[in-house]
Amino acid sequence: MSWMQRSIKPGRARLFIGALALAIHSTYSFASGLTLEAAEALALAEDPGVRKIEASRQALDELSVAAEQWPDPMVKMGLMSLPTDSFELGQEAMTQVQLGVVQKFPRGKSRELRSGQIGLKSEGLTAVARDQELQIARSVREQFIEVLKQQRLARINAEAIEAFSEVADITRDYYGTGRVQQQDVLQAAVELAKVEDRATRIAQDEEQARTRLATWVGEAAFGELDGDWPQLAAETNPINLKEQLLNHPRVLALQKNVAAADAGVELARQRYKPEFGVDLTYGGRSGNNPDGSSRTDLLSLMVVMDVPLFTKNRQDRVVAAQVAESSAAQFARDDVLRRMRSEIDFHLATQQRQQERIRLFEETLLPQAEFSSEASMNAYQSSIADLTTLLRTRITEFDLQLEYARLRAEILKTQARLRYLEGAES
Repeated sequence: MSWMQRSIKPGRARLFIGALALAIHSTYSFASGLTLEAAEALALAEDPGVRKIEASRQALDELSVAAEQWPDPMVKMGLMSLPTDSFELGQEAMTQVQLGVVQKFPRGKSRELRSGQIGLKSEGLTAVARDQELQIARSVREQFIEVLKQQRLARINAEAIEAFSEVADITRDYYGTGRVQQQDVLQAAVELAKVEDRATRIAQDEEQARTRLATWVGEAAFGELDGDWPQLAAETNPINLKEQLLNHPRVLALQKNVAAADAGVELARQRYKPEFGVDLTYGGRSGNNPDGSSRTDLLSLMVVMDVPLFTKNRQDRVVAAQVAESSAAQFARDDVLRRMRSEIDFHLATQQRQQERIRLFEETLLPQAEFSSEASMNAYQSSIADLTTLLRTRITEFDLQLEYARLRAEILKTQARLRYLEGAES
């Protein structure tokens, strides 16, 4: 749980995030660059999906309160035993002008169960909204890291252009003094052109990456980004991660669906109980009795109820349907848990391999490539090594630097995916 979640109630947390994001959006350009944290805040503040889920949840909260209320009473008005020969109200003693109220009482605990079921669905949507926020954070992290990678590749390639330009200049000078042949000059020029072409492709990839990031943060994606690799260390113990899955918003949402389906079973079983109703009717009479006295008005009270006798094709079927729906909800939850556990194993194994490669690059490949490149340059300037050897070592050096940058980006993306499975928003 983030500090924001601990200190701010859920209903106010998004308002706080929105205000924070607006402040960030207006000031980020004056800082060193848009940070990952600022990008996440902007994405959460501007995403309509979370707000849509929140609106749906509020609707369910209102329905939950409404479902717990008694049905509205019915008012009835009419004439009873009106003679058809004269249509006079006072002719017959049985003639009445009736005014009545009918109140029905829901079966058993159906009101409480229906209200509780809707409340569980509302809680499920709260978890869905939380999961949506986690998914947004994961997507923003991946796209942000992709832009950082392209920025890093562009800087490395710029260094490569400078290095190969130096080689091309030296080779032209050597050709002027007769130390090398013309084909060496052409070979150096070709390698420089290749690196320059790669700069164009990297710029194109960066533009595409920024466009994808703009889906979440808008125009801020096309400004300067904080060039440092973010820290996204996640839980690495598979047992702990899998245990935490039971509290993951995605799983909690499905668990609420299971609970709501179970409530639906209990609600269906209420159909076996009778539904009662009370009918209170006041009958006003006109005319006089044979002794000349005014006819008294009448008051009727009736209790009605239905009798669930034939349940085979009605109540039994409804209960069976709800039981099947509950089983389906459980299977859906178990399936998601199974797939999320598999994702944990996959990403942890991927992260381990990536960490091993990073250590190999940092401890062996990059230092040796740099040493070999410098040695080849010195040897070439001393006429000990030929141009082909120098170019090969320089190409190897920068190719390894580029691959190392890609590897750093990929392990961060893997950690972002693990952070999602961990249920960590920031």
